[in-house]
Parts: sequence; C-alpha cells; structure tokens
Amino acid sequence: MTHESGPSIRIGWHLKRPGPLLEHVVLRTESHAYCGALAFFALVGFYPSCLLILWVSRHALQWAPADTVILQTLREYYPEGQEFLLRNLALSVEQDGRQMTLAAVFWILLGAAGVFIPLETAFNQLWGAAEHRPYWRNQAVGFLLVGACYGLAFLFVLATAGLQTFINGLPLSPVLARALVYGALRLTALGLSVMAIFLFYRFLPNCPVQARDVLPAAVVAGIVSEAARALYLLVLPFLELQKSQGPYYISISFVLLAYVESFVVLAGAYLAARPTEAGLPSTDGSASSS
Repeated sequence: MTHESGPSIRIGWHLKRPGPLLEHVVLRTESHAYCGALAFFALVGFYPSCLLILWVSRHALQWAPADTVILQTLREYYPEGQEFLLRNLALSVEQDGRQMTLAAVFWILLGAAGVFIPLETAFNQLWGAAEHRPYWRNQAVGFLLVGACYGLAFLFVLATAGLQTFINGLPLSPVLARALVYGALRLTALGLSVMAIFLFYRFLPNCPVQARDVLPAAVVAGIVSEAARALYLLVLPFLELQKSQGPYYISISFVLLAYVESFVVLAGAYLAARPTEAGLPSTDGSASSS
C-alpha cells in the first residue's frame, strides 16, 4: 500500500462519501443485531467489572486519588442514577470485596469476555475472514483482550490520578484547577478508548490485520464515541425513560448508550476494513472492484 492510498486517505474518502458506510452500519439488519448483542453483554459485564476495579483500588492500591478518579469517571460516563450505582458499588466492595476469590474473578472476566462473541462475528464479516473462531478460542482471545483492557483501565486511573494530584498542587484558582482536572479526565479517557478500540480492531478479527491499517480508524472511532456519548446525554432527558421503563430506566439508559456506542465501533471497523469504491487499494494491497 502506497502512502498516497494509505488508511488515512481511505478513511477520508469514506467520510466524504458516507453513503456506503451509513448503509452498512445503519440500514443492515445484521448491524442492529450485533449492536443489540454487544449492548446486552456490556450490561452483563459492566457492574462486575466496576466492582473488580474498585476493589483493586481500595484493597490493593489503597491510594485515595485513584479511588476518586474511578468515582469521577462513573459519574461522568454513566448516563442515569450515578449515585444509586456508586452507593451499591460501595456496599458490594464493603460486604464482599475482602472475600474476592479467584473463582469470582474468573466469572467476572468470563462475563466481560462475552462481548467479544458478537464483536468477532461482526469484524470477521467486515474483514472477510474465512471462518469464525471456535467458541473456546474466541473466549481465549477475549480473556487476553479483557486482561489488556483492565490493564489499560488501571493505567488510566493511575495516570489521571497523578495528573489531578499534580494540578491540585499548583497555585491555581479553584475554577482553573477544576477545569484542568476535568480536562485531564476527559483526555486520558479518550486515550483509553482509542487504545481499547485499537486492540479490538487489531487482534479480534480471525485474519491478519496490520496495526497501521487500523490505528487511524481507532482514533476516529474514539473521538466520535465521545461525541456520540455527549449527544446521547443531551437527548436522554427527552426520552423520559422513567415514565416508560419504571424501575428499569437506569439499566435501560445504560443499554441504549452501549447500543449507540456499538454502532460507532462498527463504523470505525468499516473504515479500517473496507476498501473505497474509488479504486484505492484495500488493506491487502489489491484494488477495489466494487
């Protein structure tokens, strides 16, 4: 692949001519099925994952700034009922955290790895993989990716806590300090999102994928996911979920957010995997015939 027809050029072509992308991501029934499955597995794995991360922070790291970052992040990124979530997480950590066993950690990791079942299926279709992995191999890869994502999450917590501690130690006005602390949180969260999406694009498809081909798409998907989340939070009050969903409205608000974010991840994968309709080379160097 030449520099002139590299992944950034192909992504730019698709963004200028979004018709095929929108058709694949929005109009295809399969895409909605994949995103619905991803949202379900996100709901299954979210609370246990938060519990594990908070447990490590409180009982292993024992560093108050790291605990603060976790709580700030959940308040910022969880769409509804943040205090309800945090209160129950605190109770779970207090009641069961000190008794965290290897079996409990295994089931938490297994629940989190479930998201890679529909995600691999979607990616294999986009990248034209000859076949899907058997379930056990999918989960083996999923366990490795989950472990990597947990590692990135703790790196995010430590980096953000360190930045916030540094900022709070500077002789700044309270308003400026709060703005910089918030900016550090959002910047490091964006970095975490981009790195996680990059790992998914690079290692989850059951076919060879080059890092240089997926990194630009991961950056685009990470930025767009932040914008989509912000837009969703603006629209959310108008959905009046509490009236229609009753006691389930908190969980439904999270599932809908995961559903929306799943479309962004699939759109980024489309940008990385599909050659353009302008005759530019695909990721394997062959020209598009579509």
